[in-house]
Amino acid sequence: MNNSAQSHATELAQGFSLKLLAQGLGQLEMAGEEDLFVMGICDDSRHAKPGYAMLCLPRSGDAASAYAAAAAKQGATAIISVGVAVETDLPLLKLNSMQQAGALLRRLFKTEQAGAHLYGVTGTDGKTSVAWMLREALSRFQQKAVWSTGTLGWMRSPEDIRDIGNTTPSLLTMHAMLTQACLDDVHSVVCEVSSHGIIQERIAGLEFKTAIWTNMGHDHLQDHGGYAHYLAAKAGFIQDCASAGSNVIANADHDDVRNRAPEYTCWYGHGLYRDDVDLAWEQELPGLLRLSNGDSEVVIEDIPLGDFHAENVACVALTLMTSQNIKLEELPALLTGMTAPPGRMQDVIAGYGQVFVDYAHTPEALERCLQAARKLARERLIVVFGCGGERDREKRPQMGEIASELADAVWITSDNPRGELPAVIASEIEFGMQQPYRAEVHLQLDRSQAIAAAIQALAEGDVLVIAGKGHEAYMEVSGKRVPWSDADVASYHLHIKHGQDSSDVEKRACA
Repeated sequence: MNNSAQSHATELAQGFSLKLLAQGLGQLEMAGEEDLFVMGICDDSRHAKPGYAMLCLPRSGDAASAYAAAAAKQGATAIISVGVAVETDLPLLKLNSMQQAGALLRRLFKTEQAGAHLYGVTGTDGKTSVAWMLREALSRFQQKAVWSTGTLGWMRSPEDIRDIGNTTPSLLTMHAMLTQACLDDVHSVVCEVSSHGIIQERIAGLEFKTAIWTNMGHDHLQDHGGYAHYLAAKAGFIQDCASAGSNVIANADHDDVRNRAPEYTCWYGHGLYRDDVDLAWEQELPGLLRLSNGDSEVVIEDIPLGDFHAENVACVALTLMTSQNIKLEELPALLTGMTAPPGRMQDVIAGYGQVFVDYAHTPEALERCLQAARKLARERLIVVFGCGGERDREKRPQMGEIASELADAVWITSDNPRGELPAVIASEIEFGMQQPYRAEVHLQLDRSQAIAAAIQALAEGDVLVIAGKGHEAYMEVSGKRVPWSDADVASYHLHIKHGQDSSDVEKRACA
């Protein structure tokens, strides 16, 4: 497999008969009786090579024939169409569905009997943290490499993270990664499964042995035609996994999850000694988690800050218990000292504990983030945040209301405005704030200046949350991605505030 999981092209260890590939899957059109051997496969015509088959997926639509022609010029010797009409002089294998395409890729990569335990994590919030923590816990338990894929990339280890473009990458990339996992003797792979990945069937043909549903909230609604369709996508993935015999883990504290999860779901939920869940959790003190199952309970120490991270660790705990038969009393050894991914309640200066960067960009996530930060603040809670352009306008006033209700001081700023005017986005955020303001409200559309002003306003005992971008290394403005890091900008201004050398962080902040 190529080094980049985003290359959309994969060479095979040996050629594969096109006729054998087609058996029982689709209709093969080719001149003559001679067979053709496929030496590689791509889903991007720019990566086609001699001996390759070009995979034309439904998203190519009316452009499929043009992509096929471009692939032929690059040397492709066959075309595989999936539910789209393609005109080509090359041998053509016609498939009707993404499920057939998934089955074909499993046959092509010889992973139909793959031994890796595939975990699928879906939900509005928490996917990245659960995937990160589950990978870490499984690595401790199995004493060998465990991989994960998602928002942060394809993670073979914390030191080896590769860009995959999307939270759930292309169908070809997903199958190619699973192939590499089998070759590298990786027994467990944790995958974030996004709503877009579900709708576009990027996970077709993958057999998830465990499916996890973290929660439901409001995100990407403009892409799905409303909340009902968004919920249906998540529920459909979970139900399909259950029908295939997967183990299902779900959050009992969300009504929509409760109502749409399959009958034989294993539940985790907040509040000790509940009789309606399989694992109950409670965070009595920051960094300390108590788990109970019936009359038994254990304490997990040194976990990441925030109730939402306590909930994430509880999800991981129940997953370990059900998928690996780990006993409750064995969990502290595996989960104590669990870390959080970058940008999730990240302490900008480790141990400083006054300025945090968080990815919260939905109303539900912002609320839980600020609730967690409130417990850390001895004095004021300050938040800097904005909302993305061309995305879910209805959540803007909701987030404005939450910020003004839960924080003492608010800086409304810019956050990936894309093609919208930041001032318009800010006005829609402000519209949700109760008049007169319950918090001290500032408008500063320059995000760097907003962060600088909030840091300058910090007094002893205050806590600042910079929400919305988390780990992201860019700001999307007018169709361009400009280098950006909340953590680096905040670190730079903190050093300035405290009269420390800021030369190193200034280079990163101004990159």
